[in-house]
Amino acid sequence: MLLSLVLHTYSMRYVLPAAVMMGTAPTYVLAWGAWRLLSAVLPARFYREVDDRLYTIYQSMVLFFFENYTGVQVILYGDLPKNKENVIYLSNHQCTVDWIIADMLAIRQNALGHVRYVLKDGLKWLPLYGWYFSQRNRLTFIVRTCLFCFFLIPQMYLVVFPEGTRYNPEIPKVIADSQSFAEKEG
Repeated sequence: MLLSLVLHTYSMRYVLPAAVMMGTAPTYVLAWGAWRLLSAVLPARFYREVDDRLYTIYQSMVLFFFENYTGVQVILYGDLPKNKENVIYLSNHQCTVDWIIADMLAIRQNALGHVRYVLKDGLKWLPLYGWYFSQRNRLTFIVRTCLFCFFLIPQMYLVVFPEGTRYNPEIPKVIADSQSFAEKEG
């Protein structure tokens, strides 16, 4: 009986982080919307600074739960750069939460608020988060604009998953097509 209760409790360990993150999301989106309206008459840099700070606070909470409740161990090899610099993070899309790796790297550089993603247009319909992320990353819909901003915004992380879909080793045709395209393009 006691062992069953312990196992059941252990299997429910993800309920608290999920409840906290989903429970705070509406408050976060409301605070962002209020700031968006209030800052409409201010220069864009004021909006961006507070938006980056709000994003940092919320994503720090997400990272806290992700790193502490899932048992993920983050191991970095090499030295972190002494000077803060811009980063273009390119990766195959492996799973639903692979975006968090870029956040883990950015938070260790104190640059979490400066992360921008190139997003698929359909993600803007994701409940609570989608519309905000499409607004926050609205510069990334046109890659040329994003690269221009990359040089203007200090310590910016530009995250790109070039294939736009998850990598699946069980579909060898897609992998072969991707490799042949890469070889053809040099």
